[in-house]
Amino acid sequence: MDRSTWNSHIAQFQPAFGGFLQSWEWGSFQRSVGRPVERLFFHEEKTFLAQAIKMDLPFGQHYWVVPKGPLGDMSSAEMINRLRENLPDGVFFRIEPQQHPRTVKVSDVHPATSLVVDLEQSEEDLLASMKSKTRYNIRVAERKGVECRHVDIDHFDDFVRLLDQTSHRDQIRSHQKTYYKSMLEVMQHGEARAFLAMAFYEDRPLAANIIVDFAGQRTYLHGATSNLHRNVMPQYALHWFLMQEAKQKGMKSFDFYGIAPDGADEQHPWFGITRYKKGFGGMIVEDPGTFELQSSFIWYGAYRLAKKIRHLK
Repeated sequence: MDRSTWNSHIAQFQPAFGGFLQSWEWGSFQRSVGRPVERLFFHEEKTFLAQAIKMDLPFGQHYWVVPKGPLGDMSSAEMINRLRENLPDGVFFRIEPQQHPRTVKVSDVHPATSLVVDLEQSEEDLLASMKSKTRYNIRVAERKGVECRHVDIDHFDDFVRLLDQTSHRDQIRSHQKTYYKSMLEVMQHGEARAFLAMAFYEDRPLAANIIVDFAGQRTYLHGATSNLHRNVMPQYALHWFLMQEAKQKGMKSFDFYGIAPDGADEQHPWFGITRYKKGFGGMIVEDPGTFELQSSFIWYGAYRLAKKIRHLK
């Protein structure tokens, strides 16, 4: 199956958010960082799609990850059988299905709760649906002369600098820098496209986002902000710029990609960023989360025990 056909099927069955993780281009990016990828497709009376990424384990073992999938209109049991039949050699499968499977629920890898803004409403309605503080901060950035635009890979070092500041300030773990660079390089073209956008104040980059566009949805995937000039609200200007631009391009929704679930307290690691994201309005959407299916009883038991011991330390 070619890229366009695969992506058209993914777009048909994509979840409310995170569908880009099953796109052909995301699989190509995963291969670029050394991870084998298998794409499974069956179309009989019903459809099954799964882009599975092979992840290494100690002692020559491995497992398979199917991010935001499998997809299609088969039953959960049928989907699990398809995975077992076609990827029989791993220790386990880690899946993020749209139907709740009868298997082990584990800590979420990709967000199970997100905030999605409908871009098919007018700009006036988009602003009206925001919290008053968010609208005020957008206006502050405009008055201060914050400028936002797409930038090319030449600005990658600026992104890294901002990311280091953010990670240190907010105690957030980040990927290796080569991971982000590979994403931006491999996913420059095609139907799932990653790009870098920045907010500038007095020609100094103060905020940066890695964005992915796919199947009518724009996703805010990674963000970073400077320790300097925080009073000019560059991140508010940048998100509003990206929402406006996505709307102008005819995209249907803007996904803020990950918030704390309802009822989470201040101890939740996403509590602060959730309050910020909710300021832009939008609808809270949820999927069942992350699950694991064992293939090898002995190796999976050893894996879960090792993980428990590391957690206790």
